[in-house]
Amino acid sequence: RQSQKIRSLVPYCLDLKYRRPVKTVIARRAVRVGEAEGMKIEQNAAEAMAESCGNDVRQVLNCLQMWASNKGKKMTYKDLKERENSIKKDEMLRVNIFEACKMIVQGRHGISGSNPKEERSSLYKRSDAFFVDYSLMGLNVHQNYLKVMASQFGEAKRSNDDGKMESFLDRMHDATLSMSDFAVAEEGLRGGDQNWNLLPFCGMMTVKAGFHGGGNNGSFMPGFPEFTSWMGKNSTRGKKLRMLHELAHHMNYKVSCDSTELRLNYLPVIRDRFQLLLLDSKSPRTAEAIGLMDQYGLDRDDIFESLDEFKMNSSVKKIADIDSKQKAAFTREYNKGSHTSQALVAEQGVGKKIQENKEHEGTRPC
Repeated sequence: RQSQKIRSLVPYCLDLKYRRPVKTVIARRAVRVGEAEGMKIEQNAAEAMAESCGNDVRQVLNCLQMWASNKGKKMTYKDLKERENSIKKDEMLRVNIFEACKMIVQGRHGISGSNPKEERSSLYKRSDAFFVDYSLMGLNVHQNYLKVMASQFGEAKRSNDDGKMESFLDRMHDATLSMSDFAVAEEGLRGGDQNWNLLPFCGMMTVKAGFHGGGNNGSFMPGFPEFTSWMGKNSTRGKKLRMLHELAHHMNYKVSCDSTELRLNYLPVIRDRFQLLLLDSKSPRTAEAIGLMDQYGLDRDDIFESLDEFKMNSSVKKIADIDSKQKAAFTREYNKGSHTSQALVAEQGVGKKIQENKEHEGTRPC
């Protein structure tokens, strides 16, 4: 509701807020439904049934129907507790991706000193948490698993005990190796082989990372897990690769190299040269800059938009930050003549159709 994207739509919409009903409300309604169908339902049994179903009204009605067909027309609290495992809703169906991520990265949190059966159940539950959304869970665990270790690092540092610090670093190393193994397995899963048999192994590697991160007793993650930042960074990477390929396409008549060499050896020097010409403290050397652009087949967008994306030092001033009057003067000077970049575009096929249309118009009979 507070998102900037929908703020302009709010005056034209009716804002209806819904929330999941509480168990007491569902229980009262379930008792009335039972009475209408000839069933006798205890109030505390109806509340326990609603709680076991995650306050899902539809699931409660299904349970009532199943109970009436198998157990008759009476539901007591004692009978419900005996059959609770067969009618309750799977807990994982009520867990969202952030709660599942927190469950994994906290490791053995809350089960210290438990019996082997409870420990096994916790392991299976963390493994199931991976499948809440297996396409994103690995990335979310990778984003958050080291945050669980922040408090442990502070304790090890304050203790001035080299043994504790070494043990902490070993566990961090093991957790990182687990995420590395996850990445290798997921590449085999989503790559050319499409080996989906690796999916359970991927889930167990995220659980293993959470175990090493939390330690034998588990750890607590303060706050809310962050959503993975890999998607945004991968999108930025794709955008810069596209720009780099466009620059290589424009410069391939002058420069003979691959994209990596262009990025590392050519673009920093070219950008510094254009910055020196356009940001000259005395007077911008516009004619020299345009001549250099024609020499390498670059256009105006390459200079003012693309080159700034490949600067090495983030504190360096951008070429696009030049004074608006200077930029307008440069644009007027640039538009006065024809340039190599325009000829290259026509030669590489973009202007071919336009040229054919002109020739066809010239031969059209009157």
